[in-house]
Amino acid sequence: MGGSGRLLPAPAASHPQPLRLARQKAIARLRQRAVQPRRPGRSPALGEVLLRGLSFSLILGLTMAGLSQLLQSTPTGQTEPATTQLGDPGPSDTLQGEAVPALQERLAALADQPGLTAGALFWEVESGAFAGVRPDQAFPAASVIKIPILLAFFQAVETGQVRLDEPLALREDLKAGGAGVLQTRPLGSQVSALEAATLMSTLSDNFATNLIIDRLGGQEALNQKFRQWGLQHTQISWWLPDLEGTNTSSPRDMVWLLSQVEQGRMLSRRSRDRFLDILWRTQRPSYFRPHLGQEVRIAHKTGTLRSVVGDAGILDLPNGRRYVAAVWVKRETPNDPRAEELIASLSQAAYEFWAGDPTATTSSLQP
Repeated sequence: MGGSGRLLPAPAASHPQPLRLARQKAIARLRQRAVQPRRPGRSPALGEVLLRGLSFSLILGLTMAGLSQLLQSTPTGQTEPATTQLGDPGPSDTLQGEAVPALQERLAALADQPGLTAGALFWEVESGAFAGVRPDQAFPAASVIKIPILLAFFQAVETGQVRLDEPLALREDLKAGGAGVLQTRPLGSQVSALEAATLMSTLSDNFATNLIIDRLGGQEALNQKFRQWGLQHTQISWWLPDLEGTNTSSPRDMVWLLSQVEQGRMLSRRSRDRFLDILWRTQRPSYFRPHLGQEVRIAHKTGTLRSVVGDAGILDLPNGRRYVAAVWVKRETPNDPRAEELIASLSQAAYEFWAGDPTATTSSLQP
């Protein structure tokens, strides 16, 4: 989305031809007079000395002026497009676009359910149109926290801090229960950094996640990076699995982060392709999926705890549209299945809006 504008070279300097010839002739005469040999046996007069000094000054001045004009007229050529720096503005002021009132009303009506607290944000890539409910509320992130960890991993690969093929040893202090396959392997055995990062997302492997967190410098090092990115509510407070829900994020944080990757920022093209490929291969079905056709492709990461469920990702529609989504639903009753159903309903509302007529009216989006 969006491309850098063409950088045009500076126009070459132009001078009237007679003026240029006159300047060249004057320089030639002054040079000839300045180097003219003295007559034998005769000391130079004061006027002659002054004339030679003046000639040298004029030659030097004209030469420097010509050099300055030459440098100014040299085309600057094209420069590399600026990349997103760690200190660039974050999601609060760079996720730009127009709100969609009809979709906003639809989402708010769906989210109004007793015992459930939903936070959601949907942002369409091409137009920047968005809609959501409580997008800036912090929620227990659950395994959705693995998305920013995966992004930090690939940034560390690009800076040379980590190699994709370097071995990571399975250590007792990093071992974790819950989802994954590494917990069944012998302690002391090794896995490549890329395999660990892949298992962290595709199988939501908690042991693999702790290996990556440790390799990137620990929780505080990652939290510092999240703050540098500008994320407001994303923080790691506990190793995985975080059963108490102390790790947090927000819909706006996650949508902004994924939008930056989607638009070619934050990562090089090669790393972005690896990042998205891993999210495409997430094995747990998306909570966005139930009311969407199978032709919709979803690169995502889910998160599930007794008290909360969430999902964040990028959705490609068969009509060519693409939007970024992040939804969490807290539930007062542990494992209340209405939470998953609510995410599916919110997802369906966004899908129906962007899969159909982009000028859809409010009446077509009523509950």
